[in-house]
Amino acid sequence: MPRPRITVLALLVPISVMAGALLLAACSSHPEQPILQQFFTASRLRDNQTLANFATVTFNPQSDGSVTSFSITNVSPVQTRPLDLKNMADVRNQAKAEDDAFTKKKLDYQNANLDAIQRVLKAEQGNGKVDKKDSTVQAAWDKWRQDTETSAKKVSDAQQALSDASGIAQISINASRPNSPLAVTNYNGTLSSKDVTVSADVRLPNGSSQQKNLIITMEQVTLDGANNGQPLEGRWVVTGVKGA
Repeated sequence: MPRPRITVLALLVPISVMAGALLLAACSSHPEQPILQQFFTASRLRDNQTLANFATVTFNPQSDGSVTSFSITNVSPVQTRPLDLKNMADVRNQAKAEDDAFTKKKLDYQNANLDAIQRVLKAEQGNGKVDKKDSTVQAAWDKWRQDTETSAKKVSDAQQALSDASGIAQISINASRPNSPLAVTNYNGTLSSKDVTVSADVRLPNGSSQQKNLIITMEQVTLDGANNGQPLEGRWVVTGVKGA
């Protein structure tokens, strides 16, 4: 007697259903899940060396508690803005060149008027009275000192702005390529950001547990022309954590 076909079909249906379920699960998972899992695990272990590869912040177990499990409940639309690292580096370099030129002129003036400047400084440290013959030098030296502060601040501000902007790029672009890091300040690009909301089970420092909603900010840098003339996308980096 021929074997009924329904037996074969009955075996095939569960396999198809299982494959579909697995595919659905894969499609519905969030791409942010793995990095957030690494973030919370490294934070819990206080593994700052690992965190430095993909985060600029931590979830401190001593003050914030430890996330034992979490689920992603929302991911905001990605926001982008220009990241003009090369332009900022050019501004810094120009400020430094101008400061070097200024310092040379100041040194030339100082060497040409050293005796008078020393008398002025001595008088200022004493009774504050400067001889009439040195009053012109005192006024000029006051101007040099004020301009020195202005020039130094210009360099400092330009360097700080560049450091702030390039810090995230260093992690996003170079953390995964330690043997061939890019000079990120040679490029302009784009900074992308998004907020990921999670529902987390948190073990508090006192040992109790609490459910918390957290907003995790993630950022990614793309450098124009850094990949053989094509854009180079860096990895997503965790840059902020706050309560929802």
